[in-house]
Amino acid sequence: MIPESILRKYDARLSNLKKNEALFHEGDMATYFHLVKSGKIKMATYSRDGKEFVQGYFTEGQSFGEPPLFNRLPYPASAIAVVASEVWRCPHTAFLKLLKENFDIHLALTQVLSGRLVYKSIMLTELAIEEAEHRLTTLIEYFRKETNAKAEVYQVPFTRQQLADMTGLRVETVIRCIKAMEQGEKLRLTSDGKILWGNPRSYFNQNKKKGRAT
Repeated sequence: MIPESILRKYDARLSNLKKNEALFHEGDMATYFHLVKSGKIKMATYSRDGKEFVQGYFTEGQSFGEPPLFNRLPYPASAIAVVASEVWRCPHTAFLKLLKENFDIHLALTQVLSGRLVYKSIMLTELAIEEAEHRLTTLIEYFRKETNAKAEVYQVPFTRQQLADMTGLRVETVIRCIKAMEQGEKLRLTSDGKILWGNPRSYFNQNKKKGRAT
């Protein structure tokens, strides 16, 4: 979202993280703006019994952890590298100057944060009242629209465990639900288990006719 040349201009530095290494922990004071250069970062909270709930996953070009930074508050969740990752870190004062001097970036960030507020609202409702299949459908549809996927079929970029972590479901429940949705032709699975979503029935019927079914 922000060009590296601009990040460098405002004193941003790269941090290299190993798999499962924490960038910051819940309760740490927010002092940096963070943007993923490569890899994948998750923001997660943990209950007293150790159960993990993932607030979100962030990949190349995505920023995270901004709300507490603007208000100089502690982070409400921990940021952990899912895989080996590189993350830009821009100091609070320099980041505010960056926003003041680059309105287009300021506006783009505001739009991103607004979208995340909508996502939070949607998922809070889902977690409170909806059944497992509806939770998964809502989550997948949100990310399909968020990525502006143009293809007829969207390949879900999350594992069963990651879907479980974001919906508050047990991974066994997610596995059973996905299998049931496949049997109901609401989605399809590739030979290596990837989830294909969108209009799978139409897509696969067309490919069967062409002799290219997955």
